[in-house]
Amino acid sequence: MSVQDYTKAQKSAEKQFKQDGKYLPVLEEILRGKEIEGQLPLGQIEIPISMIVGTAQSERTSAFASNFMPLLNYETEFGTKWSELCDSVREVGVHEPITVMEYMQRFYVCEGNKRVSVSIFNGAVSIEAKVTRIIPKPDKSKEYRIYTEFMDFYRISGIYEIEMNQPGEFLRLIQTITPMEVPDGPDQNYKLPPPWNEELRKDVRFLYSIFSGYYLDKYDQRMPLKPGVAFLHFLEIFGFEQIRGLSSLELRRRINQIRKEFNVIGNVNPSSYILDPTEVSRKVALTKKIPLTGTQVLHIAFLFPRDPRGSGWSYNHELGRRYLEDTFGDAITTVSYTCDVDEAEAIIEQAIAEGCRMIFTTSPVYHAVSMRMAVAHPEVIILNCSMNTAYKQLRTYYLRIYEAKFINGLIAGYMTESERIGYIADYPVLGMPASVSAFALGVKMVNPRAMVYLDWSTLENHDPHEYFRSKQIDVISSRDIKAPELDDTDFGLYALYGDVSFRLAMPVWNWGNLYEELVHSVLIGAWKNDGNQNESQALNYYWGMSSGAIDVFISDKLPAGIQRLVNLVKKAITENEFKPFTGPIYGQDGTCKVEAEQFLLPDEIIRADWMPDNVFGKIPKVSDLDPKFRDFAKWHTVFGIEEETGPAVMQSIASPEAADAIATTMQEITANSTEMQEITTDTEQSD
Repeated sequence: MSVQDYTKAQKSAEKQFKQDGKYLPVLEEILRGKEIEGQLPLGQIEIPISMIVGTAQSERTSAFASNFMPLLNYETEFGTKWSELCDSVREVGVHEPITVMEYMQRFYVCEGNKRVSVSIFNGAVSIEAKVTRIIPKPDKSKEYRIYTEFMDFYRISGIYEIEMNQPGEFLRLIQTITPMEVPDGPDQNYKLPPPWNEELRKDVRFLYSIFSGYYLDKYDQRMPLKPGVAFLHFLEIFGFEQIRGLSSLELRRRINQIRKEFNVIGNVNPSSYILDPTEVSRKVALTKKIPLTGTQVLHIAFLFPRDPRGSGWSYNHELGRRYLEDTFGDAITTVSYTCDVDEAEAIIEQAIAEGCRMIFTTSPVYHAVSMRMAVAHPEVIILNCSMNTAYKQLRTYYLRIYEAKFINGLIAGYMTESERIGYIADYPVLGMPASVSAFALGVKMVNPRAMVYLDWSTLENHDPHEYFRSKQIDVISSRDIKAPELDDTDFGLYALYGDVSFRLAMPVWNWGNLYEELVHSVLIGAWKNDGNQNESQALNYYWGMSSGAIDVFISDKLPAGIQRLVNLVKKAITENEFKPFTGPIYGQDGTCKVEAEQFLLPDEIIRADWMPDNVFGKIPKVSDLDPKFRDFAKWHTVFGIEEETGPAVMQSIASPEAADAIATTMQEITANSTEMQEITTDTEQSD
């Protein structure tokens, strides 16, 4: 059979060479001109044959096509030895390990090229090898960052065959399988877990072999995504411990359940931000136009992370739930649950068993469990209130609170006498830098001299108000929202005159507006329309003033000039004629973050991890927070966000008419700002 085998292998080589005209890549040529940090012997290990891509020296390269099949004639000594080796390997296997060099997660053969060729021909998937790693000199390239993370991953797992597309993905994979301590800040390192034992390594290898084989067979031809990245998302959705030990048949069933997610993950722009109710979401389905006997009631559940009586966040969502009941009457029923994350899956199962077909999980802490339940129950509509997701089967929602913060900044900049303004933030998480930045940009618009002093309410053993008093701060932006059992003071934007505080303005989160539109789209049969128009993107509802979901209540005691400016800016933002994040904007480090006449897109606003140059203060480390706040903060910290090459931008700050009106009003209030109108003790927000 040796002659026939060689002839078949040679034909495969000739076909490959005709396609690409390439011999085996040569490592010594690849390394020419590159700086090397050193070499690290890894010993004898089993390596995946699919990652053997070339030869270490150039002497043997022309004997093989790029697929490692032989090009030389059978009559040569090479052909005879290849054929004899093929017969031997088929009978007794490969006895001697090959010798390879590994560089950037690829192997290059020093000794054993024919053994590799024969093994590939016979369909082997791995081979024993003595491995020496070539370690590149550090640089700032994406490829190097991925490779350094792979080296950490290999030290823990001993697994070579998993590859990733982006920095951070290997760390996420480690975290998904063996949770580790998250770094406190952007310059801190992860504390890696100890090396896996043989049982864990075997289980991960089994899961990946089943997943990658099925993924490559069913989906990979249509995806620009490495199987390792898809595997990471598979584990993040279902949970490693939840699928560990499942049969290959059950694993394939789970893979099929999330097939839509692979299109999203592989998309250059995986998320679509829906900034306002769409026309198709308000289009009544044909079946709803046909009179039916009886009307099916929509049962809706809400999950709250804390009791609404003592949590401003939960209380505002509770108001939204009540608004739904008042709006839709007998067409819906609602029920609410207050539960920890560990209880959420059981609560959702209970709600579904009781007939709920639409579920709002009102906090980012529920994100992972919401995704798992959305996959497990495709017949139920589940939405999670968060900003950092890109899953097709789980829609998310949030509000553009930064628009209200910008307007509060306008008021604060005008009303300060000391030109020192305080801002009390809570969690250093996604979206918070955007809120602080928008507020600071509003301040700067009316008062370029004023500074915003940033402090945090969640820091351990710390009182922001004491800090503000030491800085002679006279205007403070504190928490946005109140609850029945919370004090009625120190929320919103307020001014300090001696020992008396006066409410100036308050951001308003109108969750009811968003809930009404989403529920209405379900009742009229239009729920799927937005998804059908964005087939390869995850949907994120990100509504603001233009939809009525965000507003600002201002005191009627404010000076007339600033009231007029606020109304003009609100109108311009509502009509999408003004963007708060419009350049030029300079960061605290002095670099230009947004060029003149350009503005940030929603995804860039959400993921911003910088603040303008008129902010004094920084984002704290997770370890600086009070222990009771750390668990939430560490998994939603802005420090996990990768730097982009630069902000994507669009044109124009505002319409010419809106810009002229705002500029004129600013000139008027600046001219009249020498005398601040008196504010009496009965100052309250306008309701």
